[in-house]
Amino acid sequence: MAVYLIDYENVYIEGLQGIERLTEQDSVHIFYTQNRCGLTFGLYQQLISCKAEIHLNEVAMSLKNNDPVKNALDIQLMMFLGYVIGTKQSKQIYIISKDKDFRLGLEFYESYIRSDEVQLKICASVEASFQEESAEPEVPEAYENFVSSLRQTIEQENGLPEELISMLEQKRPESEYQNQVRETLGKNTDDKTVRAICEIIAHADTLTDLNNGLARTYHDGQKVKELYHKCKPKFEILRKLAKEQK
Repeated sequence: MAVYLIDYENVYIEGLQGIERLTEQDSVHIFYTQNRCGLTFGLYQQLISCKAEIHLNEVAMSLKNNDPVKNALDIQLMMFLGYVIGTKQSKQIYIISKDKDFRLGLEFYESYIRSDEVQLKICASVEASFQEESAEPEVPEAYENFVSSLRQTIEQENGLPEELISMLEQKRPESEYQNQVRETLGKNTDDKTVRAICEIIAHADTLTDLNNGLARTYHDGQKVKELYHKCKPKFEILRKLAKEQK
């Protein structure tokens, strides 16, 4: 069973593409406002033929004194999301929106609420949620084997320069653990820093170990403090991924 929370004001009709693929076990909650509530004949046909349970939720855009509320739909959608997570009525929850602000909620969930019983994702459309499920995950091991094989060829034939191997190793696809560390530090973080933090967390059993490891690697108190506070909220999650990778 999957629950879909549709930010209709953001994705409009395009966000509901693929809704016909849902089953009786799924449910769809469409959050809309009077600012944008258009319904085409094509969408109407999709809704009536959809096997999933459909809920239409018109949300308020202002308080009782008529003061407009910024991001009113997002606030109410997130309130309902918290309710769905708390009731554990589904193992898969999808927010259908292109609004990047929802990623803050996803990061909060990953840091403080995350449960193996509930999987939360943000997709641009219902159809995109199926594409994510069917996508083949990257397999860094295959790349590792390729580099290893190339290294053996060089050793045997003494042909290609060692610099080429170094370049290939630096371009190696990142593991899930490395991806999560990069997300934690910021997507623009350089590869050297990501590798260093991965190594530090992998050998840290406590937050004290993490802080000591950072201090040994970086002799800059301000940088140590900055990296520590970035890693602290996700420390247990990253530590678990590091152990699984070993």
